[in-house]
Amino acid sequence: MSSHDAPTKTVPYPHPAYAWYVVVILLLAYILAFIDREIIALLVPDIKASLKISDTQMSLLLGGAFAVFYTFFGVAIAWLADRGNRRWLIFWGIAFWSVMTAACGFATSYAALFLARVGVGAGESALNPSALSLLKDYFPPEKIGRAIGLYTAGVSSGSGLAFIFGGAVYPKLKEIGPVELPLLGWHEPWQLMFIYVGLPGLLIAMLVLTIREPVRREFLVSGLKPIASPVNKTLAHVVSRWRAFLVLFFALSGLAIMAYGIGFWIPEFLRRTYALTPEQLGFWIQWRGVITIVFGLMGVLIGGWMSDYFQSRYEDGYVRVCLVSFVVMAIGYCSFTLMPSPLLAVLALIPATLGAAAPTAAGAAAVVSISPPTMRAQVVALYYFVLNAVGFFIGPTAVALVTDFYFADESQLRYSMFVVATTVSLIGGALLVYNLPHFRAAAREARQWTHAAG
Repeated sequence: MSSHDAPTKTVPYPHPAYAWYVVVILLLAYILAFIDREIIALLVPDIKASLKISDTQMSLLLGGAFAVFYTFFGVAIAWLADRGNRRWLIFWGIAFWSVMTAACGFATSYAALFLARVGVGAGESALNPSALSLLKDYFPPEKIGRAIGLYTAGVSSGSGLAFIFGGAVYPKLKEIGPVELPLLGWHEPWQLMFIYVGLPGLLIAMLVLTIREPVRREFLVSGLKPIASPVNKTLAHVVSRWRAFLVLFFALSGLAIMAYGIGFWIPEFLRRTYALTPEQLGFWIQWRGVITIVFGLMGVLIGGWMSDYFQSRYEDGYVRVCLVSFVVMAIGYCSFTLMPSPLLAVLALIPATLGAAAPTAAGAAAVVSISPPTMRAQVVALYYFVLNAVGFFIGPTAVALVTDFYFADESQLRYSMFVVATTVSLIGGALLVYNLPHFRAAAREARQWTHAAG
């Protein structure tokens, strides 16, 4: 045992039961985040009719508006997460995005709704960098993959609950029609949905205050106060190792394009392709939500287990999990748009959901594993910066542009989705294969930091 080992091992990790409690609280926050960002997908036709906008304008509300501050503001918050109290950052982020989701329900113009969606993105930008950095200090390396896997189950669970809740409630709100709220005036059904899903988030914010800020384990030996690396130094580190970091970031941004470019348009795909009534649409949307939750949860748990298993045997185990999962995801997303019935289309979303869910754990674990401790949250923020900048800006808008300007026919939405899904699958898979040897080199470098700290 080296002289550096003893001090580190005298400070145990938090009790496993409490550490998993923290994961559950963060999972609830992530579920809330995806409900609040994705509920808008169910409201597309009524928002378009109310505000008199096109598919392309709608796509900016689905993605671009949300991404404006989610991507850019996230890096600044990550710098704070590398040196400050991550619990308080998460608390204020949840409180802010919940209020801004409810504010969407008071928008009466395209500009107002756009700005409210910007606010939702600004608040949600605090969650991932802070939460992933925090979990790294709650779990030992051999268990971090499973912990991140459960946390990232919020992606599929939140998306699924948004569709289940929306598919059940929204048709009833439409039957009732506009409602006058005391002191607040008349509200359309789509506005009420935003209010209903936004305000309960304040309760989740209060739950975050029940968790403790853990010690930053990399600094136990030195006893020094954590000092975050300057942003320019973090950027220089990532750019100098672009084959390991940026190639991986852009490859996995295909997940975001699928989730937001394809996923946001699924309700409209079902409605336009199969000429469904509001009740039929609500039925299939709810089933889509069930599949998203069940198979999304299976995907992240399998992905978390595979991450720990493969990474213990291969230096590039995380990336191998991403590559296998990408193939499964591509099969599902490229085939469901061509199905002749809504039943077959929804069933084809099973492999799409499984394949898309597993890399959410493996990808995040990969980034955390090769990031220096003084810039970990910032690198995580850059990772989500790329994912969401590409996913939100390119995803929904790419589908809308192909529909509006190539096919010039809203009924051809299914083929626009197929074109985008196929293109993304081919590019993303090729980038992951290219990344493998460079990730191995970065993993070897990361082990040197661990040995130096130990």
